[in-house]
Amino acid sequence: MPLLKIDDLEIEVKNGTTVLEAALENGIDIPYYCYHPALEIVGSCRMCLVQVEGMPKLQVSCNTFVGEVPPERKVDGNFDMVVQTQNDLVIQERKNILEFLLLNHPLDCPVCDQAGECYLQDYSFKFGNAHSRFDEDKRVRPNEYLGSQIVINHNRCILCSRCTRFTREISGTSELFVDERGYSSKIAALEDRPLNNLLAGNVADICPVGALLSTDYVHKNRIWNLQKKSSVCQDCSVGCNIDAFYQKRKIFRLNPRENQDVNGYFMCDIGRYGFHRFEDLERVARPLFKSNGIFSEISWDTAIEKISNKFNGAEEKVAGVVSPFHTNETNFMLGRLIKGIIGTFPHIEDEEITYPSGFRISSDRSPNKRGMHDVCPSIVDDLASEINDKEIRVIYILDNEIDKEIDETWNKILTKMDFIVVQAYAMTRLAKSAHLILPGLAPFEREGTITNDQGRVQWLRSVLPNNGESRPDWEILNLLYKTGERFSDINELMKGMGEQFPSYSGMTFFKLGDQGLPLNGNLKT
Repeated sequence: MPLLKIDDLEIEVKNGTTVLEAALENGIDIPYYCYHPALEIVGSCRMCLVQVEGMPKLQVSCNTFVGEVPPERKVDGNFDMVVQTQNDLVIQERKNILEFLLLNHPLDCPVCDQAGECYLQDYSFKFGNAHSRFDEDKRVRPNEYLGSQIVINHNRCILCSRCTRFTREISGTSELFVDERGYSSKIAALEDRPLNNLLAGNVADICPVGALLSTDYVHKNRIWNLQKKSSVCQDCSVGCNIDAFYQKRKIFRLNPRENQDVNGYFMCDIGRYGFHRFEDLERVARPLFKSNGIFSEISWDTAIEKISNKFNGAEEKVAGVVSPFHTNETNFMLGRLIKGIIGTFPHIEDEEITYPSGFRISSDRSPNKRGMHDVCPSIVDDLASEINDKEIRVIYILDNEIDKEIDETWNKILTKMDFIVVQAYAMTRLAKSAHLILPGLAPFEREGTITNDQGRVQWLRSVLPNNGESRPDWEILNLLYKTGERFSDINELMKGMGEQFPSYSGMTFFKLGDQGLPLNGNLKT
């Protein structure tokens, strides 16, 4: 392996590693704009210049590769390459590059949505000059709407070309390009083909300077006001890793989080903006019991007592409906509780989309179909027919589809029921048909595990606090067990689930961490 010396650090790297990659992996700060690990290297911004001994000019570190050299060409008799990132020549050249990039950049940090997470802002403070020598009028261009909720502020753009390379290499749609030449160059969309793909929101994420903005977030909040928590997208079975930015009880944006085993660096716009459908819902905050067609609030103790009375002596005549939108723990608890029939509603299926880069949007638009079947292996294929054949009159439903229509078959089944329990977070069509509604948690309030369609178990973290008297869904089901059969907390529940289903044995939140683990025995290590 080549031996590289960066400043005073001596490291061994793989053959073909770039100087920038080696530096970043070892905590050496080299500034850059145009480089992105998922995109083609172009070396256009020139910010990552370094001095390499034996080369007459400064080199762009993102496009300078380290390799083994013959003994007679080694530097200082030992190193394959020696790099300086902090000498006077490199420092001055960085200042020159920053001064050039800022010639037409407006001083609008106080109103820019990128403020607080802007490379240009950070690098200007760390590597730039304190004052500008540019006295001429700055070039001013109007903002343009590119499509797919993306607006470009041309005055901030430094032409790093990340966005154009993204549409060419990742989405494969090529809507964005560099228009004109020289001083007149700007990012533009084709006149007859505006930005229109389900990965478009990522161009705002990868823009290093706040030139590309999402209209969904622009001027909504400031990054330093928001809290951030890692979680998993729940809009399809791929299970993209995300960071949720929120304040109090409101989510302001979702950004992709890197996981090379799931989504790489990106996420689709279905998941990015999907959280809005959970806003302004008619939430169920307390247990509700229907009497004479009217719902009234009751206590949790009363609600549990009513269900227990209906279940006692009739366990074999109770049907349970598990959900691919709920966690493994919640589905496991319902499957363990129901002694009669267990089934699920028809799944949501859509078009499977695979992009040239390999990024995939699953046709299964539920997050946990794989996990639901893993922990509830006795799910019947045709629940409606089984209910009719066995004359089931009591049903317990996990409701999690706020847009779900109840078809005629299920309308007929529900009207025949003597007692319907629906565990829901909103007053859905299904919840309105219930005799008793138990308030569970909404998708961004839950904590547990979900298993994606590739068999990877991931930690679904709660982002928002509980609403009213609502409780975790697994905990609600836990109350329906006899005292000796209950779990003390979710960790004990996960242990019990692993004992019954060995592929989940040894699973803990700590082991899953931010990246999750595959169901191939690694959970046991």
